[in-house]
Amino acid sequence: MNKISKIILLVIVVFCSCSEDILTEDPKSFLTPESFPNNEKDAIAATNAAYSRLHSNARDLYYGFVGTDEAFQGFHNQRAITWFINLNEFDADAASFWQTDYQGIARCNTVIDLVPQVDMEEVLKQRLIAEAKFLRGYYYFNLVRKYGGVPIIDGILSGPDELIGVTRNTEEEVYKLIKQDFEAAAQFLPQTYSQGELGRATKWAAIGLLSKVHMTLKEFDLANELLDQIINSNQFGLFADYNKNFGEVNEHQIFPDINGTLVNEIIWDVQFVKDERGGTMTQQTGSRGRQVGGVNALWGGFENMLPTPELRAMFEPGDLRFAISYVEEVQLNGQTEVLESNRTPGGGPISGKYHNPENSESPIRNNSGNNITILRYSDVLLLKAEALNELGSTELAQQFINLVRERAGISNLENLNQESMKEAIIKERATELSFEGHRRYDLIRWGIYIETMRNTTSTFLQSPRENIQDFHVRLPIPQNEIGVSNGSIVQNPGY
Repeated sequence: MNKISKIILLVIVVFCSCSEDILTEDPKSFLTPESFPNNEKDAIAATNAAYSRLHSNARDLYYGFVGTDEAFQGFHNQRAITWFINLNEFDADAASFWQTDYQGIARCNTVIDLVPQVDMEEVLKQRLIAEAKFLRGYYYFNLVRKYGGVPIIDGILSGPDELIGVTRNTEEEVYKLIKQDFEAAAQFLPQTYSQGELGRATKWAAIGLLSKVHMTLKEFDLANELLDQIINSNQFGLFADYNKNFGEVNEHQIFPDINGTLVNEIIWDVQFVKDERGGTMTQQTGSRGRQVGGVNALWGGFENMLPTPELRAMFEPGDLRFAISYVEEVQLNGQTEVLESNRTPGGGPISGKYHNPENSESPIRNNSGNNITILRYSDVLLLKAEALNELGSTELAQQFINLVRERAGISNLENLNQESMKEAIIKERATELSFEGHRRYDLIRWGIYIETMRNTTSTFLQSPRENIQDFHVRLPIPQNEIGVSNGSIVQNPGY
């Protein structure tokens, strides 16, 4: 993998906290201008540490698409955040999301507040601060989409006592900060990095995520302008082979598009590296009931993220994305084996996006080197189609969705009205971006999440379908955080 992952391993201990608190680290590890950072090396280390909270993204991914019409969790472990059974303020997942993102924010604030005082090369200093602002915007974007309005902590705290009496900012105030951070980051982030720095935030990552913020807020004109910047930059394209977006062997490579031009499709991804900082996605998405090798075998796993029959039905005949998106049978030792589950009857098929069949050895638990993609170019094209459609330019919108469909080997859309185009985009984002962490947030921003879940029909979604409530578009505020604030943080309605 790349240099950033390796450096994080060395510096993370400086920032780690055993505290069960939230918005701050353990007081023993607080950083002050007198102690850190003092030089360029410290500034780089502090910035790298701000990236380290991204490595919790397996759980973030899980929340982003499991418990939707796209994916479900096997019957062995019915987590409240996706089955909607006993989801309350004591839920461990809801608490973990909150804590992880605020720890990331604390590390970003360290860079933003202290690095300006460091005597170092000015261009690098501005870049590090921009990276921290990008990451803080990303962490707050995660929080506001999960919880609604949350407390804005935009500076270093001296201790947990400062959290007593803290209140939730409004969603509008949180989104204002997110926009400011992404806009500021885009001014100083480079367009590309050298080989040893791949995985850091770029100008295009900041513009891309800012466009998503505007799409979430239905500011389609602003999103459209930003998406144009990415498209017109000529920095990105669609791989002719959809499968090249996935698997360790393809990471940070350029491949030909349908015209033979070498292009890059990945705009930003979170870095993992086997034997150094491995991830769990290979096993999280694997089929638990396999008889040969069990959970540690190639294609084996914990069934925490399984595709639904609803997702299968969205693929049109001949769609080239289907084979990796909904894997029903695999080749093992020269034999075709049907993926079947003893734990979740009928739930054998998996997504193949996080598996590495080219590896002869079995994956090791918590040691997958697969990166997690946050933003790729096809996502940008589909957002562009959506923005244009919402602005009344449906005919022009067809051009962008058809670029994605052409790569998938399915026919172009023609003569659609605004409503039918919207329906097409809803389906296309599922088939193009399945298991990449977007579905729940898409359905919520479209205002159809609850309706979509209640209209599902598969047995795998029966319990979520019957238990979901309108207020489940937001997670509960963890009770520990309410306690730390001495009750000044108010719980979300319904919990």
